[in-house]
Amino acid sequence: MIPDPDGFIGTLLAIEGITDARAVLNGPNGCRGYPAYFSDRHFPREDSLDRSTFLELFYFGQPRIPCTYLDCDDYVMGATEKLREILPLVAAKGDAFLAVVNSPGASLIGDDLGRFLTGAGLDHCCMAFPTAAYSRPFAEGFDEAVAAVLAWLKLNRLPRAKDRVNLLGLSMYQKHWQGNIAELTRLLDLLGLFVVAVPGAGSSVAEIRESTTAACNIVVFPEYATKTAAFYGQEFGIPSVVSPDGAPVGFAATESWIRAVAGATGRDPAPALAEIRKQRTHAYHQIARHHHEAGYPKGATFAVSGDASFVLPLTVWLHDYLGMVPVAVSCRDGGAMDAVGRLKEFLSENNLSDAYGKDPAGTRPDIFFGNELTGMDLYLAGRCRYSVGLFNRVTSEPEFVQKALLGGTGALVILETIFHAVRRFPEV
Repeated sequence: MIPDPDGFIGTLLAIEGITDARAVLNGPNGCRGYPAYFSDRHFPREDSLDRSTFLELFYFGQPRIPCTYLDCDDYVMGATEKLREILPLVAAKGDAFLAVVNSPGASLIGDDLGRFLTGAGLDHCCMAFPTAAYSRPFAEGFDEAVAAVLAWLKLNRLPRAKDRVNLLGLSMYQKHWQGNIAELTRLLDLLGLFVVAVPGAGSSVAEIRESTTAACNIVVFPEYATKTAAFYGQEFGIPSVVSPDGAPVGFAATESWIRAVAGATGRDPAPALAEIRKQRTHAYHQIARHHHEAGYPKGATFAVSGDASFVLPLTVWLHDYLGMVPVAVSCRDGGAMDAVGRLKEFLSENNLSDAYGKDPAGTRPDIFFGNELTGMDLYLAGRCRYSVGLFNRVTSEPEFVQKALLGGTGALVILETIFHAVRRFPEV
């Protein structure tokens, strides 16, 4: 079983991650169900609760990703007639931007989507994705789609401001993505920096068009933003910064991330570092109360599977800060190779090389970090004692308080989760 969605889903969710954009799926209705439900669940819009406004043809009662519902005849005769019918209906909803995305099967029909949009007079507000990153990693499809949208939008060429930045590489697929953005925005504010846009993760078309005013792009997860960052650099001369220690996961990696951003933007890191020290102190006081009690995680085993830029700092932090032992560590395809190399080096230095690439089902870790579906499967099979999701899936529990996994706040959330977990198996 491969639980991760592919680049095709990444393309759809990149478009749906823009607040006033809408993906239109040219394909059978079966290809639409998961991404339509997912985007509505993890990035709902104000009109999503009123299902009566989406009962017409092509929506089928769901507010996201209308679909041409291709059938066998369409694969022979083409999808032009259904596209001619669906696009004016979708455009009437008032979104600032539309994108027609071919399903894998529809891409074989050979319809010229670009010519059709021009002939229909919709090429000013709608772009075409004749193909997507079928069967390639989710992050690649997401990155390519965001870069393609940026190119199509013809971004404003405005003067750049020294105190403005963009956040790249964030997606609704990542667990607590909105809380992560809020936490990083808060830290950047302490550096005197204003976030203009987060393309593909909650920003509007207008904000994305203004993103060219940024002096620097901060790439949080390179897996999701390599081509996006390259586009900004080539077209607008906007440099990018990537922290050498990966994403800001845990206290040390967050401090490294702050210093990297401060160095690239010429800012004083002291106020943000002081905030992390305050959160470190709070964590120490909480941990000290449990140090000699049952339920302290030292020696507990863990497995982690995810993006290399997240797996690296999480593995280092749990091992060095809490004394936990990684028994199965793996990175998703399409990962940041620098992070993969550093991760393997860290494991080797600590005589843990055997952990890389191992199947967590065979190691029976105390805690599994990774895909929620994999974690549930391991837990129900008795092959892990607790699971922590790093990626959103349809199994997510309702959340009423915004959380984060990045920054100092994210470190506290992860610590709280671990301590709550290990108290359920006190013999550790």
